[in-house]
Amino acid sequence: MRNLLSIILIFTFGLLRQIGYSQDYHVRIGTIGNSITEGSGLPNPTTQAYPIQLGSLLEEIFGDTCIVENFGLTTTTMLKNGDVSYWDTQQLKDYLAYAPEICFLMLGTNDTKPQNWDDYGDEFVGDYLAMIDTIKQRNPSTIFILAYPPPAFEVKWGIRDSIILYGVIPAIDSVLNVVDAELVDFYHPLLDSAHLFPDNIHPGVEGAGIMAQIILDKMIETDIIHRADTGLTFITGFETAKSPLRVNDSTTLSWTTINVDSIFLNGIPVDASGSLKISPTVTTTYTLIAKGEKSSDTIILVQEVYTPELARLRIYPAKITRAEDDTIFFQVFYHDQYNILIGETYYPVNWEIIDGSGYLYGDTDTSVYFVAEQPDTIELKVSYGEFSDIGTIYLKAVTTALDLQPVYQKLVTYPNPCSDILHVKCNKRKDFHILRIYNLKGSLIARKKLNRYESGSVYSLNISDLAEGEYIIHVESSQGIYSGRFSVVRN
Repeated sequence: MRNLLSIILIFTFGLLRQIGYSQDYHVRIGTIGNSITEGSGLPNPTTQAYPIQLGSLLEEIFGDTCIVENFGLTTTTMLKNGDVSYWDTQQLKDYLAYAPEICFLMLGTNDTKPQNWDDYGDEFVGDYLAMIDTIKQRNPSTIFILAYPPPAFEVKWGIRDSIILYGVIPAIDSVLNVVDAELVDFYHPLLDSAHLFPDNIHPGVEGAGIMAQIILDKMIETDIIHRADTGLTFITGFETAKSPLRVNDSTTLSWTTINVDSIFLNGIPVDASGSLKISPTVTTTYTLIAKGEKSSDTIILVQEVYTPELARLRIYPAKITRAEDDTIFFQVFYHDQYNILIGETYYPVNWEIIDGSGYLYGDTDTSVYFVAEQPDTIELKVSYGEFSDIGTIYLKAVTTALDLQPVYQKLVTYPNPCSDILHVKCNKRKDFHILRIYNLKGSLIARKKLNRYESGSVYSLNISDLAEGEYIIHVESSQGIYSGRFSVVRN
């Protein structure tokens, strides 16, 4: 029986996914790797990646004794200073939550890229050993299988076969001189198998199957399945739905475990897998202890609680292209120090046009209306104290029907046909601002600024100077653009 394993981890939102295994004595295998492990380029990676094919081969021999989980992620490196380091991924956090008995580890292909190996290659062995130590800290009973990467059949995406052969493989040998681990060699057996790698880097379905068979052969040769120490107790998930948490807000703690006889949250017995709604008013520590027949596991989660403070103003839309005389609705959003939207507190902001022409109306602490007067580039600024943001409006002239804005509602015009006074009606009182009349070719015939409350729901327009024919009328309001048609007849 192993000693009590106490691992203190500071969890933020999404740190551990829930991997709900309740089986008692399965051999759990986790594969760590890059896109080759993830299954990039395969028609269906979830069934064809080599870890998944390995699971099928194991099932044929051992039945349902083994469970294989794939934690591969494209473009990742073993190097902590790599351009996409596996150390910084959710996949590694998920792997540590899974805490398998057998770890299959194959990283190194992306480490050969110039920006990685040329600057940090001498750190590869140290980072490799550090990852093994990190995994063993989570589960000291882990059995490791390390792998030489397969050949790179051309220099692609910066991946260099020469560095795999003369850099990565010797580095893995150095690791094997320090740690007790098995070795799978994908490099030398596949040197003459370029046809199995359609893009010269990633295996196809057949190639992935051959890689799975190579791993299986090593597992059978070393009897690794029967050597695995199964039945250990682990907390496979312990997370908060929201962190950091604003004061007076609530969140939910949830957890999953395997091989557990009893489990305690801050000393109080709870279900083996469950959840709890919490509303802490200050940063609070939650300790989950799981006890089983063969071992115990402890994880500590710190739920951060904070008081929101204004840290940023954001104007929406930040950029927009509209036609002259259009009405544009702008909003301001307040964000706190964690870039979370503040929705319950408003600030007396100032709205101003700092460049271009137009006018504002209806300004509040959260919004304003802007009416453009002529084609131009306009900058609208919202500010409060030291905080500000700018929205940009690109105005274009309306000359054809193609330039007209979308119509949201229809206008009623009467009498129609008409010869002198045309009545324009909406279904309820509207705050009209701009009235425009177009001929059927889309040419702007007339426009008029309106007092936004002068018309109520009906506006009367003198059209006695218009030539006989068909016309389109658009009325601009804060609710959108309203459109109608009318005919002019002359006796």
